[in-house]
This record gives sequence, structure tokens and C-alpha cells, in this order.
Amino acid sequence: MNRKIIALNLALLALLGTLGWMLRAHWRETRAQELATLAKAAAAKAQLPPPSLPPPEAVVPATYLEVAQKTLFSKDRNPNVIIETVPPPAPKPEEPPPPRPEYHGQMGLGDPVAFLSVEKGGQKGFHAGEKVGPFKLVAFDRETMTFQWKEKTLRYPLEELKPKEASPVQAGVPASAPAQAVSAGPVIGISTSKDPVLGPANGGVRGCITGDNSPAGTVKDGFKKTITPGMFGPMCQWEPIQ
Repeated sequence: MNRKIIALNLALLALLGTLGWMLRAHWRETRAQELATLAKAAAAKAQLPPPSLPPPEAVVPATYLEVAQKTLFSKDRNPNVIIETVPPPAPKPEEPPPPRPEYHGQMGLGDPVAFLSVEKGGQKGFHAGEKVGPFKLVAFDRETMTFQWKEKTLRYPLEELKPKEASPVQAGVPASAPAQAVSAGPVIGISTSKDPVLGPANGGVRGCITGDNSPAGTVKDGFKKTITPGMFGPMCQWEPIQ
């Protein structure tokens, strides 16, 4: 029995030795092939150049609009550019024209003449094209008068250029100035402290005496004093009371 076991063990040892020798022989053969393969120089092969890359597309800002609108770090940001413009300076106010001349009448015989006064000065006749104070008289007719001032054309109705009539003196109120006032209607006034004197008779009316400073509407001996603007200045006379 022991002999059989010993023989079996010897057979197994012989089998293991044979397998080990075969494995080593196979390994040496494989190693030799590997070294032979690595020792050979690699054959150079012709390589084709790679295809050229397509050119990049031009950058278009509009393609980034969606990114700019959706990638906002603050709610008050937006793609709209606000262009701030400086407001123009306020225009200078226009200089108002100086006081207008006063119109006292006109004469159409020959070369037409307009009688004007400037800044409470005396009346003077002016023709078209002449200087009237700061104005230049351009033209005039029976209804309007045209002036030129600082390259501006100013047209006024004659009614606006006539002297403003002074308010009539009320009864019981003394006159504030000795200057003659033009009566605006049939209002009876009072005489001044000095007794007025009637002038010479001219038909049914009486003339005025030089130096008579009684206001229009003064009553004296059944006559009432009237002062009306005329072509050559104020006209004074005493008319009978109707």
C-alpha cells in the first residue's frame, strides 16, 4: 500500500516537473519572439496631410442677444443703451420794443407826412424812411403804421398809437396837474382856482386864451371847454351848453 502511494507521489512530481519545463520553454520562446519584434525597425509609411479646418464664422453681435438678456446679474440691467443728450440752453428772452411813438395825425398833400411824438416830446412830421426815435418809419396809411426796429417789422393800428385820453375830472375832486386833459365825453367839470377867461367869439363858439390851464369840461358863463386832438395838435374851444 505504501509503495503505491510513494509511486503515485513520484508520478505527480514527474508530471509537475514536466509541466514546469514546458511552461519555461514556452515563456523563453515567447520572450525571444518579443525581443526579435522589438529589434526590428518600423517601416515608415507615407501619411496624408489632415484636411484643412473650415474658416470660423464672422462674429455677429446679434447672436449674443439672447445671452445678454438671460444672463443678467442685476434686474435693472438690460441690453437697451440709453443715450443721454444734453438739453439745449434755454433761449434768451426777446428784448421788448421801446415805447411806441404817439400818433397825432397825417397829411396826404404831396409827400404824405405823419405827425408823431416820441417820449412826450413835441409833435414833428415824419416821412416814410425817416427815423422816429429808436424806430424807422417804413410806411403808413389811413389805418395802420409800420415801423422797423432791430430787423423786426412792427405794424400797429393807428388807434393804438393815438395818445391815451386822460380820465375826466370828477366833480368835487381838484385837478392833480395843471396840464390840459382831453375830454373823453360830455362830462361837466369844475373850473380851476383861477377864474378862466373866454376867448374871442367864432360863430357860436369861443376860443381859448393862451395860458388858460383849466381842464376840459370846465363851465364858464354857459360855455363848456372842450379839447380835441387835431392834425397839428390839441384844439381848444368853448362850446355853448345845449
